[in-house]
Amino acid sequence: MSQERFTTSREVYHRIRWDPRLDAREFAVGYDAHRGAMEEMPFEAFVPDGEIPWHRVWYFKRGPQVVWDRKERIDLLSNARPEEEPAPSPLLAVPGFTPLPAWRFDARSGSWTERSPEPGHAVPHPASLTVATFNVLFDLYDAELLATERRTPAALTLLRETDADVIALQEVTPAFLRALLAQPWVREHYWMSDGPGAHTVERYGQVLLSRVPFASVWQRVFTRDKRIITAELRLAEGPLWVATPHLTSNRDPSGASARAVQVEALLEWARALGATGDKEAPDLVLAGDFNFGDGAPEAESFARAGFVDAWSTLRPSEAGETFNPRLNTLAALTTVSGRLQRLDRVLVSGRFAPAAVDLFGEAPLAGPPAPTGQALFVSDHFGLRCVLHREAVALTPRTSTALVHHTALVLIPPEDVWGPIQALRKKHDAKFQRWMPHVTLLYPFVPEEDFETAEALLVDALQGVEPFDVTLSAFSHFEHRANATAWLRPEAQPSGALAALHARLVAALPECATSAHGGFTPHLSVGQLPLSSDADIARTLAEWQRSWRTLKFRAGELCLIRRKGDTPFEVIRRIPLGQARSATPEHEDAPLREALASLDAGESQDGHAARTAAVDTLRQHCERIGATLHPYGSYLLGTDGAGSDVDAVAIGPASLPREDFARALLQELAPGTARYVADAAIPLVKLSLGGVSFDLAYASRPEGVPAEDPLTLLALHGDGLDSAGLRAVLGLADTLGLMDALARDSARTERFRTLLRAVKAWARARGIYSHALGYLGGLSWTLLAAWACTRATPNAMRSDASLLAHFFSTFASWPWPQPVALTPETARYRPDGKRDLLPVIAPALPARNTARNVSRSTFRVLREELLRARELVANARAARTPSAWAALFQPLDVNEAPPAALRLSVEAATSEDWERVAGWVLGHVTALMYRLEGDRRLAVRPFLPAHAGGPLLIKLEVREARDMAALSWQPQGPLFAAVEAFRASFQEWEHRPAGAVLQVELVRGNDSSRSDAPAP
Repeated sequence: MSQERFTTSREVYHRIRWDPRLDAREFAVGYDAHRGAMEEMPFEAFVPDGEIPWHRVWYFKRGPQVVWDRKERIDLLSNARPEEEPAPSPLLAVPGFTPLPAWRFDARSGSWTERSPEPGHAVPHPASLTVATFNVLFDLYDAELLATERRTPAALTLLRETDADVIALQEVTPAFLRALLAQPWVREHYWMSDGPGAHTVERYGQVLLSRVPFASVWQRVFTRDKRIITAELRLAEGPLWVATPHLTSNRDPSGASARAVQVEALLEWARALGATGDKEAPDLVLAGDFNFGDGAPEAESFARAGFVDAWSTLRPSEAGETFNPRLNTLAALTTVSGRLQRLDRVLVSGRFAPAAVDLFGEAPLAGPPAPTGQALFVSDHFGLRCVLHREAVALTPRTSTALVHHTALVLIPPEDVWGPIQALRKKHDAKFQRWMPHVTLLYPFVPEEDFETAEALLVDALQGVEPFDVTLSAFSHFEHRANATAWLRPEAQPSGALAALHARLVAALPECATSAHGGFTPHLSVGQLPLSSDADIARTLAEWQRSWRTLKFRAGELCLIRRKGDTPFEVIRRIPLGQARSATPEHEDAPLREALASLDAGESQDGHAARTAAVDTLRQHCERIGATLHPYGSYLLGTDGAGSDVDAVAIGPASLPREDFARALLQELAPGTARYVADAAIPLVKLSLGGVSFDLAYASRPEGVPAEDPLTLLALHGDGLDSAGLRAVLGLADTLGLMDALARDSARTERFRTLLRAVKAWARARGIYSHALGYLGGLSWTLLAAWACTRATPNAMRSDASLLAHFFSTFASWPWPQPVALTPETARYRPDGKRDLLPVIAPALPARNTARNVSRSTFRVLREELLRARELVANARAARTPSAWAALFQPLDVNEAPPAALRLSVEAATSEDWERVAGWVLGHVTALMYRLEGDRRLAVRPFLPAHAGGPLLIKLEVREARDMAALSWQPQGPLFAAVEAFRASFQEWEHRPAGAVLQVELVRGNDSSRSDAPAP
């Protein structure tokens, strides 16, 4: 190893902070959060010599690029990158673990042979590693019901389609192992932990397969059928250890105690590997059937040991049950408890981090039913596929960016010419569901988190490239080892336009200059043909040609597409051709401002002046009572618009209780202009002055505390405030914290105000501006806008339109539940539980998630709306017309009757009582939504009333047609029970006005059923 002195993390921090050539907003800090678990925070959120000491800072990133890394001894900022010798493989010294041979197919002898470990050999470190785990279901019991002869080949096909680098299998029998060893794809690509002798699977057991050579294989045996199989994968930058457990289930009377022993053995194995490593925590992956559900003590044990659960990290809003007796008929056959559980897991520790995770094997097999007469599944478990990325990969030049196969840059024909293409593809293309018709331009492509950078480079490279015509008139094919791909030849007019386009794209993104066919061959794939003979292929293509009618279309845009898990590819961004050079900020912003003005969402000096006058009037009223008035929120930020309310808190002495203050204020004001809402979470006086509405909270100072600045009151006497008073003053402190964050760069303040107005107008139009309904409230949207604004690069700040694009690009791909926090102190917030799916942290301490009402369903709605907005903003920036921007703010059509919905309406004797009842419903509707979501088959989308006094709608959806029973309106059914529980809480409301009525109806088209009149 080079002995050259390596730059310290403190030195790198101060170089980034003070070097005028570097923009600190572009950097992130990677640090050891807990026992080797790496986390990142924005550079500006890091506090020097604060809670995170310098020795726990492991790397700095500039965008996706690692510029300094302690472990890898990378320092691109000072152009020093000493080489480090590969670490020797640690010797395994764990009680109970014994070595096993590794197996590899020998093509020369035509047999599987034992292979000795090769300790001196290491393969290059992959950019990503895909791990799959699957319990294949032995047939030792009830064999006559399981149709294993059909399930085994289906399982082998599924496993091949995962395209995994490492495969962990449980409940493998000798017969299944023989079938596995006979597969050509296994023989060609994989190392095995067991061979023809089936020594570890008698009667059944686990098997590991790996494309990366095994350096060693080990086992820990507990009983004849229970063991742990582990293997060492030798990589150039250090070993990766993989283990597959199959822990004892609760079917065994001593299952819990047996499982505790097995878990401790795994943790002891992990600790031993850590102790034998030379200086860093080992890279570990556990993949298998853990036989415990979420919240179990075993899960806590692995978390405390530093293991990260891939599913709960990446998809916290989804239960991810791998054992689902409700959907899987084999699980229903084998279950004892009937519970839906996430038994199969991928846990990682060290430098690898989960990047994507999904289930496979969820659909029943085609063909006849199982011997039971029900649908036949591959197994009683669903499989789990996880993509891992190494957390601190050195990306020196941009050309070394790791490419992925779930994104691409393509040319997609207009849908009006798809018909003949799709007719061929539906019959001959195995990837018909996965891909839309397309001409591939760059594939594989950069990860989605790099789309914004890639788009900017591509837009610049395509300046002056005009739209052109494409004709699809002739067929051709590529030959592969096992089959041939048939395709249509896209012929461009003018000639060579496609080749010239591709050359520009490669010049912009040279790392994507790859092709499986030896250079760029424009083609539109239509299917796969068997590789019987060249004559047969030529005959088939000639038959197609005779019936083909030439198609012609205009190529006017390129599409960035991506897919997640097993879902089809979808268009994420569109890049129009024929764009002129970037418009000046004024010209780019004019159409956006015109669209906002048409929505009354622009800045209004008259409206703000009216609110200021009303605030002054209310301040005088409060002073006469003995309290001081402190407005906050949008009014104080200067982002109020037409119809905006003013949020404020009044602070008075201990001798003036809240009820007395409210009574005195109501006497000050004209009759009928104010009312006191005593039973709200924060009691409010709702009032109107000069046409301006106020929500006024109140806090009384503790006994003996004089009048002082609210922040001083909070800091010195916050513990003495009652809960409602504390929350009210915190609302003011949050706004002041926001203003402080924005004041660091005064040039950004006006951009921020326009950004927030646009974001709020969009959120209102799309029905997602409501904390009460499980979406985001005003404070949350304001915090997101402030974060995007304060962290935006100068290029993103060049115009209002570019900043809005930066906002949607940032949060459409934000890695939730990573918190969004403005200050170093609140950046330490750690998500905890189902109420932290989308944490947006308030700036004032104590750190609080302002979006705790977001549920599984509303989280999905928010993500979908952000993705939609990102694409519409890109289109609007390209079109530069007010109408294109207006599409972004297109309201939801709430009048269109959904297929199924709950309609909540209220009745009361007086208008004041009606407002109180409607307020109760709005404040408690999330309780109903959470109960509804208890049925995993259901997803909900709540809508605010379409007009004042109208009913509140909760749209109900099921994921698949087979889940329609979830919409059954029967007594004791989950849907009806959830509604009845909600109605019961309404009846128990202590302050319910006399005669108030809540009606909940299930609406299907024009039909409805009331909750108190269930269908027979």
